[in-house]
Amino acid sequence: MKLINVNKVLLSICMLFIFTLSACKQIEESHDDIDAENEHQDISYSFNNPNTGQEFTIIHAYLLYKNYFEAVKDHPDESLYKLYQQEVVQPVYEACFEDSEYADPVTVLNWVPRESDFDSFKNQIESINKDHLNELFEESLVKSSDILSSDKKTTVCVFPKSEKFPSDMFTLESGKIIIFHSKPDRRYSTSLSHEYHHSVWMGKHNAENYALTGLDHLIVEGQAVMFESLVYPNLNHSHYVVDERYNKEYWSKIEPYLETAITSEIHDEMIIGGSNGLPNSYGYSEGYKMMRSYLNLHPDMTVEEWTTKSPKEIFEEGNYAANYQ
Repeated sequence: MKLINVNKVLLSICMLFIFTLSACKQIEESHDDIDAENEHQDISYSFNNPNTGQEFTIIHAYLLYKNYFEAVKDHPDESLYKLYQQEVVQPVYEACFEDSEYADPVTVLNWVPRESDFDSFKNQIESINKDHLNELFEESLVKSSDILSSDKKTTVCVFPKSEKFPSDMFTLESGKIIIFHSKPDRRYSTSLSHEYHHSVWMGKHNAENYALTGLDHLIVEGQAVMFESLVYPNLNHSHYVVDERYNKEYWSKIEPYLETAITSEIHDEMIIGGSNGLPNSYGYSEGYKMMRSYLNLHPDMTVEEWTTKSPKEIFEEGNYAANYQ
């Protein structure tokens, strides 16, 4: 009997030991799942406009660069491109890039940070205050969507700034905005409202499916500058970009491109300016004045209405060409 009792005790101890190991393993796996979930959540911040329910998400993609740096260190013989795609692009591809027609080879999709730049990126990333960015972006997007709503979720993806990307922000398509973080200040808010208007405009005009003319680009930028001045009356870029002159020599340089689809080079020449004899921000200025001319003749037009109007209608019904006759 004692032997039987001893065997029972040993069996009980073994079962308890196995159960304990199993429980520990489950707890460990549970913690791993939670850690993975937290790691994913750590780069993402989502919120809704409290007045409309419109959805927004901020993806702090720059936080993934740490994984990229470590992967390069651990796999020195592996392709940098492959590691960058694996550690940075793929985790955010669906949220930030999927279905986009934007395939320029120097975009964040195909560009690869060089090892010689790692220290610079690390310093830049460490200086970013994620909570502060969330606060600025949320304020801007809520203010913007209060004025012009959309039924489409908007995702803003933040990457570190690089000399390869001259612009701090651009809109890939409706609902997808890319930011290359530099030095945040209050003007980040106005810039985001500017890009938000681009995002909504593209959705309303199905802009991904046709090549934009020179006039399209001028009006799109003019509307975005006008929009940011409505969202932030005392803190917008109109004060910096608008030139009140109607210079016929400048106009003659862009007039041939108004009704034709333009290349990225012509776009930069027209809109950004600073080349071919055009002043800086020339297209932003002309586009804004086109919008102002139109609204002066249509003062009761709502933001929703003038965002939906075609660029050609705004140009013609604003009688803008009269300024150069």
